[in-house]
Amino acid sequence: MEQQQLITMFSIEKSFYLNKSIKSHPKRRFIADIIHKLNDDEKMSDDIFALTMYIFDRFSLKYSLSINDHDWQLIALSCYNLAKKLRTNILINNENEQTSWIFLNENYSDEEIFNTEQLIVETLDWDLSIIVPHDYIPLIFQSFLLNETDQAKIRLHVHILLSIGICELNTLTILPSILCCACIKAAIKGLCIINIHQIDELLLKIIHCNKSDLINTQRIIEHLFQYCVQEIFPSPRRRCLVPIDTNNKTNPSPRVK
Repeated sequence: MEQQQLITMFSIEKSFYLNKSIKSHPKRRFIADIIHKLNDDEKMSDDIFALTMYIFDRFSLKYSLSINDHDWQLIALSCYNLAKKLRTNILINNENEQTSWIFLNENYSDEEIFNTEQLIVETLDWDLSIIVPHDYIPLIFQSFLLNETDQAKIRLHVHILLSIGICELNTLTILPSILCCACIKAAIKGLCIINIHQIDELLLKIIHCNKSDLINTQRIIEHLFQYCVQEIFPSPRRRCLVPIDTNNKTNPSPRVK
């Protein structure tokens, strides 16, 4: 059953994959940051954010007419609304009212919101059956012989790495299965929990991908993670605690106040 499920998922993800460079929307990174924060504020699962960006990237690629920045924000928020409708049973509560507050604050009418969602689904031919990397996590982790504590640590790191990757990379250029496995490899390597070479063999057996594709994607994710860490925690400048005496005179050792 699990193997058949994986085969179906592989088939779906490959139908959206483009083996070529794609020029992303100029403000994609800015939009991704807004949606990711909104997703966190509303306490939605990470796959909602991922699905939002997959829908947004597909729409950006297919829709050729010029759109101003104000309307692009409406499109991004509408992609987020669609992702929530596809993946959750939405209830009106204090968390997801934030989306409504943004719509109200930006003076988007109910008609504009409805028309934008309709434009998105029609542009994508009503085909929203998109696989995201998070869909592979439970299936892959079933093959790992790990205790609950180690598994929870790896999962947490995988989710962080996936969020970074999806913020930075156009989702149409990397297969979700490879992105998921690359993040799993990077997380395990960073935590030093299991033998990374054994994981290599297991992951390649599960997703049947090219080994070089997996390694290259892992390197990209690790590079993005290091960049983000440096942005959050910049290296402090080295400070000299005491003046350096350049004279040849012998002075008593200075005290550091």
